[in-house]
Amino acid sequence: MNRSVLFFFLSFYIGFISVSGQDSLSLFPKSYNQYNEERIQTTNFYYNPATMPGYSAYSISEFSTDYVSDNQKIYLRQMGSGDSGLRIRTRSFNKLKSGNVVWGVASYSNMTRKRPRYNENLDFERIAPYVTSDSVGGDLKLEDYHFSGGFAKTINRFSFGLSGSYDAELAYRSRDPRVRNTSSDLILSAGISYKIYKSYKIGVFGEFNKYTQNSSVSLVNEVSYPIVYQSVGFGYTNYLFHNSLTTQYEEFGYRAGAQISSKDGKDFYITGMFLNSNNIKSIYPKNGNRYYDSSDLENKTYLLEAAKFISLKNNRIGFIINYNSKIRTGEEYGYTSNSDRMEQIFKRKAYKKEEYTTSVRALYQLTKEKYIFSAVPFFSYQEVTERRLYPFSGQKYDAYTIGLEMDIKLEINKNRVLTLRPVYSYRKINNAINALDSNVSAANLEWISDDFTILTSNIETTGATIRYDFKMAKFPPIFVSGQWITSIIKQQSNNFGVFSLGITF
Repeated sequence: MNRSVLFFFLSFYIGFISVSGQDSLSLFPKSYNQYNEERIQTTNFYYNPATMPGYSAYSISEFSTDYVSDNQKIYLRQMGSGDSGLRIRTRSFNKLKSGNVVWGVASYSNMTRKRPRYNENLDFERIAPYVTSDSVGGDLKLEDYHFSGGFAKTINRFSFGLSGSYDAELAYRSRDPRVRNTSSDLILSAGISYKIYKSYKIGVFGEFNKYTQNSSVSLVNEVSYPIVYQSVGFGYTNYLFHNSLTTQYEEFGYRAGAQISSKDGKDFYITGMFLNSNNIKSIYPKNGNRYYDSSDLENKTYLLEAAKFISLKNNRIGFIINYNSKIRTGEEYGYTSNSDRMEQIFKRKAYKKEEYTTSVRALYQLTKEKYIFSAVPFFSYQEVTERRLYPFSGQKYDAYTIGLEMDIKLEINKNRVLTLRPVYSYRKINNAINALDSNVSAANLEWISDDFTILTSNIETTGATIRYDFKMAKFPPIFVSGQWITSIIKQQSNNFGVFSLGITF
């Protein structure tokens, strides 16, 4: 990472810190406020930026450097076997003297994605199945920049909020097939809430999203090189655009939602939202003179969440119910090349993926003078159907997941706090239907069959995070943390770890 990037992060962070004076909390309540378990479980409520005045009673600021290690033995080939590398992050939430609030987040990461195959693009889950692919693949170098922030103001019964975020990512490989991908993702949001009676509020919010990705593949070795395909899913490709090395994706989307709450969501809330986007892939043929649209991927997401919380002396109890549906429909273009000019002859629906998830979470929190204990048992049920036409191929499965997350914060003394967060979950497949078409190459059939086996396998996950906060004279509080998560799939372990060092204000 060059010095200018580091300078920007430090300037961004110091700028937010200087906007207002920091709250003079002791270390234990500051640590609790920094990572409040209830707030972690209710992130969907804060999609409306107008709710941010109630996000925290105190200002929050943090700067950290992380080392990430992700080593997967069982993995989907198009996703790779894990991203490992360095990341720096800074975030701040400040309550101004005027009563307004500002917040911001910035991060930079430099990672290596290990062994992806059949996918030479970024943001696979966003554009799948319409990716550029080859059978060789190889490690990718990734750089990611993220910047976001917002402002919220309360005037009498009204609260207004504005926020925005920008993500930019670069991926490249320095050996054949040589890849260079760049993506950008811009989100602008606005919201308003109105106090209708006592502590009851209603709110509405909206979001605009613009996403682009440009991808190119180059081959230095002209004697021996892989074929570059344009995938359409389940091992099939668009034959017309074989060995087309340049593609671009352009997406426009929006989100709209409404909510009702009491006591800024601390008593109860109901929030619902709808997201719609269209992602168009265009390909520049090897011997062409312009881009041709090849697919139009429509995404529709519906979310409904309700939560209720009760306080009984030192005890806090809550329930959160969530329903989420994601429907992706792909339309594909057909062209004739019987003349000197390619002409579109059809556009037809050829791909669909549906995901329906229902989850229930409970929260129990016990607050004592020297420690805080939280437990979040959860249950979810998911049904996934994915299929394409021309020719028909598909798969379907449903699964339930049960688990438990805990958080224990212990005040050792006024300058030292220890936090432990164990987690356990078990995913059980109920039914799985393999309707994959075997009329593909032997290598592709082996690949998609292996993916189906992974997607329909039971998964047992165990992990924990331990964090130690301490304060020394004339220095801001410092923290050291480590996280380790192990997932058992098909009797093999996927291991994920993070080591972090940072400061809080």
